Amino acid sequence: MFMIRFTPSQLGDLSDLCRATGVSERTLARWRASGLFQPGQHWRRKFPSPNSPVQYHLEQCQAVMSEATARSAHLLEPSHVST
Repeated sequence: MFMIRFTPSQLGDLSDLCRATGVSERTLARWRASGLFQPGQHWRRKFPSPNSPVQYHLEQCQAVMSEATARSAHLLEPSHVST
């Protein structure tokens, strides 16, 4: 796995990322759960505990969000969804 050294000035909590991107907390949490944000690259826990708050690398998250939104719509939609 690719790991980035996090510096305090690059880190923010969920509310910081929401303000920086204009995306809701729920959507960002869903993207983290789906794997869009990778542990060690886009986020880390403040302390080594599963209940510890998550800190986000703001620039890395914004970059992956830009890349994801630049993809064509048919790549973003699951193929198993029926209309």
